[in-house]
Amino acid sequence: MPYTVVIMPEYITPLPGMLAFALETAVNHVLQLDMESPARVKKLEGRLLQVDLEGLAITLFFTFKHGVVRVRLQAEGTPDTVISGTPVALFKMAEPEEAHWDLPDSKVHINGDASLARDLERIFRKLEPDWEGPLAGMFGDVAGHQLAQGLRQGAETARETARSASKVLSGIIKDRRS
Repeated sequence: MPYTVVIMPEYITPLPGMLAFALETAVNHVLQLDMESPARVKKLEGRLLQVDLEGLAITLFFTFKHGVVRVRLQAEGTPDTVISGTPVALFKMAEPEEAHWDLPDSKVHINGDASLARDLERIFRKLEPDWEGPLAGMFGDVAGHQLAQGLRQGAETARETARSASKVLSGIIKDRRS
């Protein structure tokens, strides 16, 4: 008779749970702004992804159901894929333009079915969020268009800032190791 593995790491503080909730909320809000994303996520149903945040001793589990991503601190079953790395290395993996995570020196380790990691990367690479629709509904066409344009510019600035911060942090880590 097959058995189910229940993975339940124990945490002393509520911070890992808050991280899981915030990540799940943010991911699903962005995915909902792209009409094609729910269908892409549905293709991952039944899969289990484990993400180990090295240095923080936090493990997150991602499941996919009805076009929605769930992020939890515990899971039933054996993960299809386990991705581990520092938050900086994993953040680089999440940035499609910077995604060299499949190279040996990326500091991201993938065990199990690597196609799940690639499928997730493709979902986020193909994202084309419709910022204007919801904003126009709330603020009117002209203001919605201007706010959407501001969000796109803000998102690009945030990506640039994250890339710069990642490079600076990588430099600091290299200097400390020298």
